Amino acid sequence: MRGVLARVVATTLLALTIAAPAQSASPGRFGAQFRYWSFDDGNDNRNPLVYWVPGPFHVQLEVWDYLEGRDQFRPEFGVHLRDKRRSSYDVQWRHELDVERFTLGTGQVLSDRLVGKASVASLIARDSTDLVYSAGLDVYWESYSFAGIDVIRDPRGDDLWVVPVRIRLATEANDWVQFTVAPASRRSLGWATDVKLGWMRVGIEQNNRFDFTTRDNIIFTAGVEVLLPGGEK
Repeated sequence: MRGVLARVVATTLLALTIAAPAQSASPGRFGAQFRYWSFDDGNDNRNPLVYWVPGPFHVQLEVWDYLEGRDQFRPEFGVHLRDKRRSSYDVQWRHELDVERFTLGTGQVLSDRLVGKASVASLIARDSTDLVYSAGLDVYWESYSFAGIDVIRDPRGDDLWVVPVRIRLATEANDWVQFTVAPASRRSLGWATDVKLGWMRVGIEQNNRFDFTTRDNIIFTAGVEVLLPGGEK
């Protein structure tokens, strides 16, 4: 079953990539980041990643390099298409240690200022398959500023519910600062602050009970992102 589903999603990703409009396939963004995960038990994670977003798809390569234990190579590929209303339709695959994550999602333009979002992700392991559901709403003003809320149901960790709330304050040049608070149903609270200024990206994030354990962490992020010729901000 796992192999059949993986082949179906891979075939869908390939078909969508081939079918993507040529005008959307112009070069877009390229970025690189280094994230340092400081855990309260001392087993920190050094996390470099690079990504490329040329129009209707993206590719990301990421490494989780722990001081102790198993490291992870986490490649990711996604296709993102838009209709005439600018609503989006997304298909994505990511390898996560012993799990393959396949995600289907959409962002529907409801009005000039409202975008409704929904997604379902299948987490396929050797002997199990879990489904993660998400729904949310973003409210936009100006060109790039928005406030949003999501509700995420994750069956791992005794059916965890997470409700991230974020606000992004942006300029017309799409420089921005973003604040996020993410309360959850199992004694867990996360928060983050992220900043984009020109080509520079920095951020700080805190998580309780990371990945359904008793470990807390703080994540420090520094990176660069450049707009390639023909890309959109």
